[in-house]
Parts: sequence; structure tokens; C-alpha cells
Amino acid sequence: MLRPLVISFREGIAYRAKGNLLWLLHRISGLGIVVFLGFHIFGMSMAAFNPALHERALELYKTPPFAVGELILAFLLIFHAVNGTRIAILELRPQLWEKHEVATRLSLIITAALALPTLGIMAYKSISHFLGH
Repeated sequence: MLRPLVISFREGIAYRAKGNLLWLLHRISGLGIVVFLGFHIFGMSMAAFNPALHERALELYKTPPFAVGELILAFLLIFHAVNGTRIAILELRPQLWEKHEVATRLSLIITAALALPTLGIMAYKSISHFLGH
């Protein structure tokens, strides 16, 4: 399980040297989402196979470290979706590759525009929850 991550990271560093950090970030965000989905599916399936473990997992999910993890996951999802859309558009319209720098800047602006309010609201709700407000 760890070997593909190491290979991906090593290839990403080599590719980054050619100037494309977004490629590496897209891969890392995709891997993070897949890891989350694996844990989520396992945890939810325990409701049918091991209810006690499922209840313990639900209690664990209500802790501050998991709240931070939710923020990270939300950012990864937004970034991955926006950057994936940029990639798809450039692949479907090869003539636009000459404008890839503009597309990259635009995708980062859209990611920030979507992520900042989303993460702000999520963080506010988590902080309110943990402080008992």
C-alpha cells in the first residue's frame, strides 16, 4: 500500500523539477481522497458487521483531530475537482494548452474562492461544537 505512494511521490518530485507542481498536488489529493474513502467504507460497514466497533469509530470521528482531518479533506476535494476540471478542459481542447498558465492561475483562484468560505464555515462550526456554543 505504501509502495505506490512512494513511487508516486518520487515521480512527482522528478516531474516537479520540470515545473509542474500541480501534477504532484493533484496526485496527492487523489490519494488522500482514496484513503479517506477506504476508511469511511470500512467504518460504515462495521455498522452491519461489528456494531460496537462502529460506535467507537463514530465517537472517534467526533474528536478535534478528525475535525481538522475534515477540513483537510474538504480542501483536497475542492482542489482535486477544480484541477481535474482544468485538466479535462485542456485535454478536450488541445489548442488551449498554449494558455495553460492562465488556466492554472484561474484554477487556483477558483479553488481559493470555493475553499476559503467552505473551510471557514466548517472551522467555525467545529470550534463552536467543541467549545459548547
